[in-house]
Amino acid sequence: MLNKNLKLLLKVLFSIALIGWFIKAFNWSEIILVLSGVKLGWLAAAVGWIVLAMVVSTVKWHAITKALGLKLSYRELWRIYWVGIFFNNFLPSSIGGDALRILWAAKLSGDSPGATSSVVIERILATTGLALLGLLGCMFVDNPDQKLIFLFCLLIILTAGLLALVIGGKAPKFILASQNKLCLFLAGMTKHGLKAKKNPLILVSALGWSVIFQLCIVGTNYALFQGLSLNMIDVFKSVYVIPATSVASMLPLGINGYGLREGAYVMLLTPFGVPKAGAFSASVIFAFLVSACSLWGGWIWFTSREKKQLYKSESTTV
Repeated sequence: MLNKNLKLLLKVLFSIALIGWFIKAFNWSEIILVLSGVKLGWLAAAVGWIVLAMVVSTVKWHAITKALGLKLSYRELWRIYWVGIFFNNFLPSSIGGDALRILWAAKLSGDSPGATSSVVIERILATTGLALLGLLGCMFVDNPDQKLIFLFCLLIILTAGLLALVIGGKAPKFILASQNKLCLFLAGMTKHGLKAKKNPLILVSALGWSVIFQLCIVGTNYALFQGLSLNMIDVFKSVYVIPATSVASMLPLGINGYGLREGAYVMLLTPFGVPKAGAFSASVIFAFLVSACSLWGGWIWFTSREKKQLYKSESTTV
């Protein structure tokens, strides 16, 4: 617990240090000028893209749960996904939202290994889709950063390996033979992995939905660029830049990507002629809109009947 708290403290300090550096380095009069000229219509469009991204994510997760034999409706997964996004944005780790999704889906389906497998596979395919779109984006610009190409290729290789491990259906014999709760859980995940393996078309479609989700994130940011009059960034350049910023925000160095995301926006957008104040503003507005939209998930959570049952399940598990 001490080590966990220390890591959390270090992440908080890292994000604060980065953001503090930005505050000191930037000319805030320029940032205020950029923000004062925001076009509200484009902000509304950005919100629409965020909601569409949630629709796509839920469709993807629903397809995966069906492949694993979990009886969960689209409406149930829609509500769970929104709550997960709320937890991701207001807890000091993006893992918190995934844990909530697993716990809630397990409670509704009565299948903890299946719920865990569905979220793990969904996360893996989401990262693969991100890397694929990033590679595609590298084809749209002149002289793309070779480090980014390497990074996206590495992500594809790693996620492909992880997916093969999850759906391989292989586990040590001592796990399959044991009656230990953890071993039974892992054996259950192995069986669900085999179910996914027998439905390759669903996995391919889920990967396609992952790419579409990332395109929605690109659409969100493109709307923000237009709203901030950063017209030098067209759709194709957005496809190149945004997946890289998403990878940066996933690094486990700060809190929910704060500081890392802003730095990535500035580093990747300024070579295209975007002022640092504009790049920083786009990042801040994006984070704000996602967090604001996720408040709907908070409303679902605090008004849900399942909340007390989930707390009881968690305390029983602990």
